Amino acid sequence: MTTRIITGLLAMGSWLLLLYINSFFLIWLLLSVAAAIALHEYYAMALRQEGKVFQALFLFSGLLPVLASCSGQIEYAAAGLIVGFIIMTGLLIGTYSARKNPFDALLKSCFGIFYAGFLPAHLILIMTFEKGTALLLFLTIITVASDTGAYFVGKSLGRHKLCPAVSPKKTIEGFGGGLVAGVAGGTAVAAFLLADISLYRLSLAALVLTCLGVLGDLTESVIKRTMNVKDSGTILPGHGGILDRIDSLLMTAPVFFYTLHSGII
Repeated sequence: MTTRIITGLLAMGSWLLLLYINSFFLIWLLLSVAAAIALHEYYAMALRQEGKVFQALFLFSGLLPVLASCSGQIEYAAAGLIVGFIIMTGLLIGTYSARKNPFDALLKSCFGIFYAGFLPAHLILIMTFEKGTALLLFLTIITVASDTGAYFVGKSLGRHKLCPAVSPKKTIEGFGGGLVAGVAGGTAVAAFLLADISLYRLSLAALVLTCLGVLGDLTESVIKRTMNVKDSGTILPGHGGILDRIDSLLMTAPVFFYTLHSGII
């Protein structure tokens, strides 16, 4: 418990400092490193039988959308996704005869570039909006508050399982606690830092994003349960891997970006 709290506070403090500095390049660099680690964790789980050369090639291909997001344009990130997909497809076709289940490898590798490469690129792209750092803070506070509320409420009051086949420890009570905490945290940030945007819309967005965050968490749980691993990695003491920490954001960041991009918010 103590290790988990200390690690969480250090990570949150570092993230807040980075947002305060308000440097697009530094945020892009940090998130690119985080995405590289997340991709490595994913491929280590999903394609553990692959050799180091193929792991490295998959990692490079998966990083292309994140690297392309330095342009600040969603079109370039999408182009990175397509190029990465073409590279991975070419690699797997070239080694088709040596594989027992080529289609399985194709599905897992291409899902990886989308899941841990293209989706996190949207976190960087959120920085391109006016008040991008405040919007990123809004999104991350929702995630942190929701995770914290769900953890403590679920631990103390949890009785009814939310999705036992996928994540046995998650409860309906914990989900409720996370929902309240996520909306409260997001609304507080919106009221203080995003006063020029409708508070009603941002509060509604916080509600939707909190629910999507749980879906993102459960999505990674499906991957880990299928691959028979407890955590995606060990880089964060008490928390597991990078993928374990950003799984909610992988689902919420693209939705939040496109609602901003389309003018819904």
